Amino acid sequence: MFSDGEGPAQMTQKTRGPVLLEEQQEEPASAHPFTLLIYVDDLSKPEPLLQGVWLSRSGDVQQIKLFFPIFPSQAEDGIQRDINLRGAFWMDEPTQPSEKFLTILRDRNLSWKYTFLLDRAALMEIGLILQETNPDFYQLDPNAVAGLTYSVDNRVVVQENQASYIQELCGQLPLPGQNELLQRFLEGFSGHILINATTPLEFNQSWQGDVSCLFPTLYLLAE
Repeated sequence: MFSDGEGPAQMTQKTRGPVLLEEQQEEPASAHPFTLLIYVDDLSKPEPLLQGVWLSRSGDVQQIKLFFPIFPSQAEDGIQRDINLRGAFWMDEPTQPSEKFLTILRDRNLSWKYTFLLDRAALMEIGLILQETNPDFYQLDPNAVAGLTYSVDNRVVVQENQASYIQELCGQLPLPGQNELLQRFLEGFSGHILINATTPLEFNQSWQGDVSCLFPTLYLLAE
């Protein structure tokens, strides 16, 4: 679905002005299937507020993870696209986003195999576990989670913050306190993380060891 023809940007770079992918033509099924990553405010609510949507898959090298931004949209009509997608998001089932939401994405020639949903409470708990385990090693600021919240007026900034957060978290891998994190992950963080089409254990195994997270479709500005 997405081309990796250009060399991916390095983790130490900042995102600036993502290239829209939504009009790309759909390609045959890949050996590295996509995961639809959905970030919301609170999964315990019947209609969580959508904060971010990404597609991710492994690169040609297993320990490379590629991320492609979907929401917020940076298209010329991005605000309307955001309104449409956000307005179509709710949970049809306890672990399944609404079919209307998924149909909008499929109509943009996007496809995926797995779905991973998480909310603010899950991110906050992950941060607390890591800081308690090794505060000298863990550098992420829990207050940065607030900068991941969607805003119509700051759509570009929100997407940059989300990309930076992903980069920073990937830069901490392998994570300290993985035993406690894994246990909470397998428990679904008390309903604040939901996974479809795979098991939490299998999903976790794909993130073992050193992982580099790259954003090949974003314009990046070196530090």
